[in-house]
Amino acid sequence: MTIRGRLFRLSPQFFGKELSLNEFLDNHVAKKKMVILGEYHGAAPIVQLQTDIQEKMASCLPHPKIQMFPSTAGMNTTNCEQGMEETPKVRLILEHFSMDMQGMLNQFHNGMLDTQGLLHAYRQKGSEGHNLKPYIPALESAVRNDRIRIYGGFLPRTYARILMREGPEKAIEEASEAGFISENETLAGTDAHYNYFESLLTGRNMHMDPMGESATDRFRAKMFPAQIIKDASMAWCAKSLDRILNITGQDRMLLVCGVGHMLYWNGVPERILANAGETAVVKSKDDILRVACLPVAQGTLGGDDNSDIGKIISTLKGEYGSSDAADICFLYEEVVEDPIMDENNIRDETKAAYDKVGNTAHLGGGDMKRAHSILTSLNYTQEEIDYAGTDTVNYQGVGCPHRHAGIQVGDSVLDMGSGLGVDSLIATKAVGSQGRVVGIDLSTECVQHANKRSEERGVADILTFVQSPIESIGHKIDNQEANFDVIISNGAFCLLPNKKKGFAECHRLLKSGGRIAICTTVIKDKLEDGVEWPLCMQTFARMEELEPMLQDLGFEDIEIDLSDSLMEIPEPEEEDQEGDSECEENVENAVEARLATEEDSNEGRFKVHNEDGQKQYRHLENFDMNMLCARVVIKARKPVV
Repeated sequence: MTIRGRLFRLSPQFFGKELSLNEFLDNHVAKKKMVILGEYHGAAPIVQLQTDIQEKMASCLPHPKIQMFPSTAGMNTTNCEQGMEETPKVRLILEHFSMDMQGMLNQFHNGMLDTQGLLHAYRQKGSEGHNLKPYIPALESAVRNDRIRIYGGFLPRTYARILMREGPEKAIEEASEAGFISENETLAGTDAHYNYFESLLTGRNMHMDPMGESATDRFRAKMFPAQIIKDASMAWCAKSLDRILNITGQDRMLLVCGVGHMLYWNGVPERILANAGETAVVKSKDDILRVACLPVAQGTLGGDDNSDIGKIISTLKGEYGSSDAADICFLYEEVVEDPIMDENNIRDETKAAYDKVGNTAHLGGGDMKRAHSILTSLNYTQEEIDYAGTDTVNYQGVGCPHRHAGIQVGDSVLDMGSGLGVDSLIATKAVGSQGRVVGIDLSTECVQHANKRSEERGVADILTFVQSPIESIGHKIDNQEANFDVIISNGAFCLLPNKKKGFAECHRLLKSGGRIAICTTVIKDKLEDGVEWPLCMQTFARMEELEPMLQDLGFEDIEIDLSDSLMEIPEPEEEDQEGDSECEENVENAVEARLATEEDSNEGRFKVHNEDGQKQYRHLENFDMNMLCARVVIKARKPVV
């Protein structure tokens, strides 16, 4: 795999104008006192760009000044005669470290911790949970350069939990007492900021609705303030460095945060500019360079000599509209040799298919009797089925994570690949009024349907759905209380292009001691060469690779449960055994037993695994899918620290 990246201006008069890296560094970075880099966490090309930016900023700093003081009779003049050095620096403020981690960062700079020691101390602290390995080049570049200093940029996640449980006022009180935000902070946000924030969570295209008429208020009370308190903490960190370190105005600042914290002048830059008159480094918008990063599908950027600038400009406009989103956009793509297994292609096709599922989902006309039979055969309890009620006809999955998750009253639960929300809804009953459930799904239409059902069933204060890919949730979960007691998933990991990224997100988002229960389908052995296998089967994980992968990510108590592994789920005798029953089709079972994707000509339901697909892979009827594949439950725990 190779990485391709290109830089484009976003200002109205130069929209889509490409910059070389040298032009970007010399004509933009070098001329600004502050750069705010909006990133997607852990992406190698972004880390390289960050490294280039911080090194360029350091090279532009003025030389240290030596202030000489006159000797005075009777005084020890040694220090005065040697002079006092004032050394301007690049203040590198990172979201990935909370402010209470400054001690370990100081030890890193002072040589008391090497890189591995820093990573170990970070894991031991355990409160933030970012994967720091991709950032090693930028961290080591900073510690080698005595003109760069690293600072923790966000308040500890403890305060986001306080906000979600006890309200904004309590969080402001405790965070300001700890020195992590200003005592005058109110966490008030503009309607424009909320419109953007809501679109991030729901997947709504705000450029199609610039006035925000369709933006719901469901996230205003707690989730929006939980976003703002992080913005406020990074802005307060920058202001505090000015005040405490007595910065001369010759220093520069590089702030690195999730892209959702800086676009359209919202979030961090908005908070910084609110105190611009009191800040030595930044006095106006002219002092700030905003750089937004955007991953794109393979082929978007074209070849070195065959650039399709029209396609690129269309991509930029589709993402950012005509608004002032940022000054520069760094577009990057991963180029793989086998386009069939390209992550973006798989993700795009999956999203398109399940958007159709969500768009045609309904409760009327479904076969409740058959739904009850299938959920019973998958070991859902009668109480769970009764609670799901009419929503059971929209069940999507390959097993029952609830028998393995051990969800308790008051737990916080994340459902990865929540689909139309049935498993999330059942988890809501388990956690009770003191708990919290968040569903994540790639499909915008499924998320909208699930949020609507949450409101209709009166559990919206407990149950929320957010649109995002599983393997790159990033700031969309950071907007909330990000540490979960339990993560469940039912079928979504089957088609996940990058399994390791998905499990890494699980590890990042779990509390210390938190656990996962992931129902998925795996390949027992290598697929036979020379056979046309469905893309879904090519995407399944191999069983033997799961435990080493989880161990490498830091999980413990790993178990691959095979107690209900058969690919065929028998229908009850009274059911019609003919037709398009997905539960008895070997190839279909290799994907998922999903009621919600069953085609109903009278009701217009969309079916992902359609008749054409069945005909294309008719040759697989000669294979025993129970020998090739297995339905498993992956259980593991994040170590207690």
